[in-house]
Amino acid sequence: MIHGMAQKHNKTLPCSDREIPNEHPFPQLTLFLREVGLNSERTERAYRAGLRAFADWLQTHGPHHSLEDTWPLSPTPLQTADVLAFRSWLLANRAQATTTTYIAAVLNYLHFLDGIDQLPEGIQLGKLAQQRKRRRVERNQAASVVDLDEARQEMPNVVGYYNKLPLPPQNDAYNRRLSLLRDRALVNLLYSTAARLSEILALNRTQVGNGRSQTATIIGKGQRPRTLHIMPYAQETIQAYLRERSDSNPALFVSHSRNAGGARLTQSGAHNVVKKAVKALRLEPTLSAHDFRHYRATQLLRDGMPLEVVQELLGHADVSTTRSIYAPVLGVQVVREWLDNMDQPPDKSH
Repeated sequence: MIHGMAQKHNKTLPCSDREIPNEHPFPQLTLFLREVGLNSERTERAYRAGLRAFADWLQTHGPHHSLEDTWPLSPTPLQTADVLAFRSWLLANRAQATTTTYIAAVLNYLHFLDGIDQLPEGIQLGKLAQQRKRRRVERNQAASVVDLDEARQEMPNVVGYYNKLPLPPQNDAYNRRLSLLRDRALVNLLYSTAARLSEILALNRTQVGNGRSQTATIIGKGQRPRTLHIMPYAQETIQAYLRERSDSNPALFVSHSRNAGGARLTQSGAHNVVKKAVKALRLEPTLSAHDFRHYRATQLLRDGMPLEVVQELLGHADVSTTRSIYAPVLGVQVVREWLDNMDQPPDKSH
């Protein structure tokens, strides 16, 4: 009986009992699911099912969508409350394991949107992450925020990977030399600035003074102007890359594949640059370009940079956003340092 119900759920949507549309439920899912699939095809299937269920729930129960809307649904009107309400519905109608998997699918998709600078304004990832962390600890399931933080400590090795690769000879027919110089400049700049990938890919050569400027002014998330800080190591790799460019494209980073026609480097292309190093170094498979941003924030906070300065570096509109995202990780470190200095084993506690 249970097996038959599972088959029905695979063929129809859970709330409306409609047949599953051929289209993806949300935009950008092809790239998102491809990244998930690098880790596990089973996870990819489960996440696709979870996002279909979320879209169906939004159209059936949510305030912003209706059953007349065609897929993909726009994520723009989504609110934090929508995700929490969907979780409540799952807890009342589905098994705990299904609830955990489907909510993980939604949250990871939202983090993916944040990484490409398309997170809906009404979504507070910090609030969702805190609740998700509390549930994980209570159930002792999956990896904690600390585990993910430990994986991110490997991000400097992604930079080292490209810095150490030998340069192919000049006039290579496949532009492998230019591509490597570009990849070096890209990861060094991501590390230096802690900027969003979309902000880096939108840069033009003039904004960075062809690699000689220490700063670049951009219009970031929420149409707020902010300054990116380009450290000397990043300047050097940008200069080395641009010295060998012979095209007239104003974009700082372009595609050098033979069929791309020198177009601006895409989000997918840039993600693949980081993923290539992650795979070669056998790092945590979920690490992506956006993890440079998280790594740098926690690194600088641990080294004593004031929270307000890190907020300015990251371009957060409110310091509470910076605090809500990074306070849990730093809190773990503070407690551990106190324990390392003051804890006594049981046999010495009397």
